[in-house]
Order: sequence, then structure tokens, then C-alpha cells
Amino acid sequence: MTTSRTGTASHRKWREHALTEAKNNGQTHCPLCGTQLTYTTSRQPNSAEPDHITPYAHGGTNTPDNARIICRQCNQRRGAHTTRHTPDKHQPATTTTLITW
Repeated sequence: MTTSRTGTASHRKWREHALTEAKNNGQTHCPLCGTQLTYTTSRQPNSAEPDHITPYAHGGTNTPDNARIICRQCNQRRGAHTTRHTPDKHQPATTTTLITW
């Protein structure tokens, strides 16, 4: 029987760690839309949900540096319809420079 990626121990651990860190750090609003987050109820538009900064389907990992907390509504809007990865304003920019000696 095949298990969904969200049912794996790795994903559950990543999810719980991300939620705990955000709550302990006092994150109260979604960084994308500004909605006030709730950590006490799930499956509501303003429920706090972990989001992969780089989508798992595009090589993202279940690591703390690839997690952020956003509202359920933003998470569903962002994740369900992403056909290709495009960095957004909340992902740190990286640069590569070729140096020839």
C-alpha cells in the first residue's frame, strides 16, 4: 500500500517542528496575506499551516530551512496550482558567480 508523502514520519515531524517553532517565536499573521493565524483549530481558512518554500514536488526537502508558516487559504492557493517553481518574495535570493583565474 502506497503512503502519501504527507503521511510519512518525515513529513509529520517537519510539520510539527515548523508549527511549534512559529508558535514559540510569536508568529501571529500570515506573511503572504496578513491574516491573523490560529494554532488551535485546523482546516479553517486562517489555520496555521507549514509550507515548503521550495515545493516538495520540485526538489524541496522536509527540513527546517525549507519551512514557513502561512494560512491554510494561502497554502492551498499556492500549492494546489503550482505547475512550475517560481521563487517568491519570501524565499531568500541566491546568486552564483563564476570566477575564472
